[in-house]
Amino acid sequence: GRCCYNMRGDKLFEIAVNGNVNTKSNEKSIDYFDRMETLFSTLPRSISLCSKISIDAKFWISSKRLHETRALDLDNLIKPVLDHLTKMNVINDDANVFELKITKYPTDGEQLLHIEAWEWIACGN
Repeated sequence: GRCCYNMRGDKLFEIAVNGNVNTKSNEKSIDYFDRMETLFSTLPRSISLCSKISIDAKFWISSKRLHETRALDLDNLIKPVLDHLTKMNVINDDANVFELKITKYPTDGEQLLHIEAWEWIACGN
């Protein structure tokens, strides 16, 4: 068997985006995506030099919305996040993401995306 030790290196960033967590831009989610772009624009451009990245994204979404809609699938939630990270030149390409952990939680409080990223170190790096 192949023995491989994967691990996280230096933390690259940690950011929280408040707002109406959503999968696509519309009048209800515009604040969420604007805030995401603004926050991502403050991150150091040097992150894009990392060839391998680990991302942990946690979404807190209204319990009512989670119950009512099927559109809030994990893959749909993370896609605009990766697209905005690329658009704002934080990462070169989402192909650089080698580890991706996505979790969604129901909440009766404020909706929120919490995202952390690390340098990813794998054997044969």
